[in-house]
Amino acid sequence: MSDAGCAATAVLTLSGRNGLAEEVAVLSGQNLFACYQCGKCTAGCPFSFGPQEVIRYLQLGHVPEALALDTVWSCAGCFTCAGACPKSVDPVRIMRALRSLPPERVPGANHHHGNRRRSWLIANNHRLARVGSALAPLSNWFLRLPGGGLAAHHLLGLHKARSLPPFARTTFPAWFRGHTPLGDGHRGKVLLFHDTFMDFNFPETGIAATELLEQAGFRVELTDTVCCGRPLISKGFMRQAEAHAETNVARLYEHAQAGTFIVGCEPSCLLTLRGEYPELMRDPDLAEQAHVVARQSFLLDEFLALLNEQGELELAFDEESVGGREVLFHAHCHQKALADPGKSLELLRLAGYEAELADAACCGMAGAFGYEKEHYEQSRAAGERGLFPAVRAHADADVVVMGVSCRQQIEHFTGRPTRHVAQALRDAVRY
Repeated sequence: MSDAGCAATAVLTLSGRNGLAEEVAVLSGQNLFACYQCGKCTAGCPFSFGPQEVIRYLQLGHVPEALALDTVWSCAGCFTCAGACPKSVDPVRIMRALRSLPPERVPGANHHHGNRRRSWLIANNHRLARVGSALAPLSNWFLRLPGGGLAAHHLLGLHKARSLPPFARTTFPAWFRGHTPLGDGHRGKVLLFHDTFMDFNFPETGIAATELLEQAGFRVELTDTVCCGRPLISKGFMRQAEAHAETNVARLYEHAQAGTFIVGCEPSCLLTLRGEYPELMRDPDLAEQAHVVARQSFLLDEFLALLNEQGELELAFDEESVGGREVLFHAHCHQKALADPGKSLELLRLAGYEAELADAACCGMAGAFGYEKEHYEQSRAAGERGLFPAVRAHADADVVVMGVSCRQQIEHFTGRPTRHVAQALRDAVRY
């Protein structure tokens, strides 16, 4: 039977047994029957969840039984399973679509959403971070109060051992408005997609990216955007995420259509533009605009590596000052699943570092997963499977990362400081 015939048979089977399963397939953009239960997704899951079992229930049309599985609600969304599938089925998107079904549509199903206060806080981190930064350093002092961890543990479900990232009093946009560009911008405009953590917690990442791009000859401008919506998506607030996506597409489309590159530093945020936005648009015209934005959106390492491949990377690295310094690079899960960590390695080596990719799957943090008290030990165990031993084995190496979650996880469990790729590259530039 042809592929088209198989797809038609799959839809008919789903329609006959349970229209809801068909709806999940449509919402996720996945062919459920492409999965032949090889088990590679389950074997590769850093947290020992069972996405294979979820898909099997859906293939049988058993939606309530699928919703009852803990995997559906505990999935960290690291996309490791998607990368492992030989048939390119994405269990993360399937489970996200399954969670989005309204409870009244599946009577009797176990719609387990965990701690609702915690889910709202995580989903709306962009609002809270803005307030925390405006109140810094008072907000940072408040976070360190004795007993604060216990209160968060019992009231919000955030593990008592975790520390929230500090708030920056001087935000990245504030620094940007007052800084003097390092170059003349002769290569034209690049839009920097600045994420919430860059703005309010780790402005040093944005500063390094700006200086790097300016040294490469570009005029850097900040995007006029709201939060990418990834935290909203991760906690099932899909309508709000769609609103964020529509706002950002509307503000980025004309720039993208004109050929302007949109560059970001946080994989989970930038890759939301590329991987999620076209699917979130209900209007066909907006979906097409989202595709245009996606085509012009690049991670910082992808953008610089592209220039290098074309012989147009106007950056001079001071290899003598770097001196072959050893670097252990840990790639973000979304970077591994949806982009190419090899670009970061290529640039780090070009800059003069002796860079090595950590042979490890998910660090264990996976957004806010590692903060949730019921997942703390799973988070630790995931890191201990490969990443933490690698960090300990490279005691003299600089630890370089791409994602904020990886940074927090490594520093929390190993005590080793980390730098973003942008910082490592900027520090190696010859001025």
